[in-house]
Amino acid sequence: MEFRTEIVISLRNKRAYIAYAGLVIAASSLLLVFIPSLNDYIPYVFGTGIAVVVIGALIARGDVRNYGLSGEELVITTEGIKVGALFYPMKMVNGMDFNVEAYAGMYVNDGAMISGSNSDGMTNLLKFESGGASVECGFYLDSKQQVQQLGLLFDTFYQLHVPFIERNRNTRTYMLRVLSERELEEFRSKYKYS
Repeated sequence: MEFRTEIVISLRNKRAYIAYAGLVIAASSLLLVFIPSLNDYIPYVFGTGIAVVVIGALIARGDVRNYGLSGEELVITTEGIKVGALFYPMKMVNGMDFNVEAYAGMYVNDGAMISGSNSDGMTNLLKFESGGASVECGFYLDSKQQVQQLGLLFDTFYQLHVPFIERNRNTRTYMLRVLSERELEEFRSKYKYS
């Protein structure tokens, strides 16, 4: 079984720095509350900050994210993990931890926005240790079908008793689902975990 996807890297749009500066200006207006003689300037500083955020977002053409696709691949098999050009044999991999949040286009309501939004599929993360080094790799999920392919890999790992953790943020999952106590017992029975 093989799972193949693109790697997500930290990638700042240099034009987005203007929008970030606007956030700092708007936030600094809160500091003016503690200086009574400058209370009259609070709305002006806050308004300037918001205007700079909007102008920065327009200059950045709306792309203010701090990550993007690297063009390299992440390939995971029962034999090992390939991150770009580096291969880590599964025998040398410890503490494998998958954080699977969403695929591109999936509706998510994480509390950041009242109405929720569609995910870009780039907030997934794989962490593990190999040869004493800690490896962290963001990965892209482009569709529900690709998530199902990852689920098939997890199924293979469970059958072979490959040690790993899967989760969605801080919630532990099994086969990409949060299980009830009864479902967890059925899961343990199916995969022969005590």
